[in-house]
Formats: sequence, C-alpha cells, structure tokens
Amino acid sequence: MTDTHGTYDPADRPGRKATAPEGLTLLDANGKELPAFDERYMEKFKGLAFLGALTARFSWLGHEFVIRTLGVNEQLAVAQVTDQYKGTGEQLAYATAISAMCIVTVDGEELPTPIGEDSKLAEWAHARFGYVKDTWFQYTINKVFQEYLQLEDLVNEVIEAMGKALGPAA
Repeated sequence: MTDTHGTYDPADRPGRKATAPEGLTLLDANGKELPAFDERYMEKFKGLAFLGALTARFSWLGHEFVIRTLGVNEQLAVAQVTDQYKGTGEQLAYATAISAMCIVTVDGEELPTPIGEDSKLAEWAHARFGYVKDTWFQYTINKVFQEYLQLEDLVNEVIEAMGKALGPAA
C-alpha cells in the first residue's frame, strides 16, 4: 500500500526522534516544553485535519486502486446497506460495503453512482454496494478491505502520535 500523504525519505523510519518545526517550541500552561509532534506523521496529520481523510494507492491483479478513509455518514450508510444481512453473511456484507464505500477509483475510474442532484447517500451507498457485490470476486473484496483496515491502522497511529505530542490533559 502506498500512502499518498507519506514521504519517500529513507531516513523516515520508526524510532526517529520527534522534533518541532524549525523555530517553534510548544509550551504548556506552566511554561514547560511539550514534546514535538513526530515529523513522520506531519503530512498524514494534515490529510486528516484539513481533508478529513487519508488515501492510499495499491495494485492488485493488474489494477490500480485508490481508497480513502470513511466519514461518519459513510460508515452509517454501511450499516444501512448491511442491515438486511444480519445473521446471514453479515461479515461478508460488511467487508463488501466498506470496500464499495472506500473506493475512490479503480484504474482511474470511479464506481457507478446514481445520477441527479437529489441522490441521497443511502441510494449512492446501495448502488455502490450492489455494483461491487454483483461484479467483484470475494478475493478482490477481501484485498480492498484488508488495505482499508491498514489505512485505518495508520489513522490510529497518527491520532496516537498527536496525543503523545500534546501530552496528558490537565
């Protein structure tokens, strides 16, 4: 998986000491210096803070996929789409719905979406879910879902690093 907010700097590796941006020192209310935000996460943080999502690109079976993290409305749409599968295939339905919703493009093309200004997120989610369910094989769904989970893990790492940089709450 290639993170679109990452760097290609070979020095960008785990264990690297966090440093504050040049000329910036963060202080708490008592004037004590706070730990700096780990530079490895700076671009990813900007992606989360300003775009609200992180994206990733990966290749699978000769196709180029771009995925992104989901917002709350999209996660709730996943719940609506998968509701009818409770008790019978809900795990596969969930993986399929997440895969359908996280796709930005496949080979540079978006998935089919309902036409019209009045299209609601639920209709859009059902259309994408139906398309993926009817046309993709399970191993492709599994791969996209696995890549999505890795992207979510990265989000959690970034949030954890933000918490460490800010220090404990008073």
